[in-house]
Amino acid sequence: MGAVGYGLSAAIAVAGANQARKAYEIEAQQKLEQADIAGIEADQQAINRTAQLNEQLSSILATTAGSGVSVLSPTTQTIKRAEKKIASADLSSIKFMGDSKRRQFKISASGSRIKGKAAQLQGYGQAVAMGTKAYMST
Repeated sequence: MGAVGYGLSAAIAVAGANQARKAYEIEAQQKLEQADIAGIEADQQAINRTAQLNEQLSSILATTAGSGVSVLSPTTQTIKRAEKKIASADLSSIKFMGDSKRRQFKISASGSRIKGKAAQLQGYGQAVAMGTKAYMST
């Protein structure tokens, strides 16, 4: 291969390196969007669980009041506390899992960016090697 061939190879290596980096950047952006979606999903699950708790508490109050038991009775208050405790544990779990998914996607996005930089550097290295060969062949 002559100097022109090595020169063309170097140019193609640079172009390929830049395209690889762009592809990894797009992948990283996609993973960041997935992280945002995971956060939104966790927030929505928390909202749904809170609404479910409110429905349960309303049902408890309606049932006790309808049966002639005071809504302030110790039994009613104990049931309400138990429901709130369960809901609180559920909400903590929902938030933890949502945060965990978000972190996983963000870490994955960082990995994609690093891969993109590595691919670009590798391509530049190949371009330098081809350029050197082109120079030496003249």
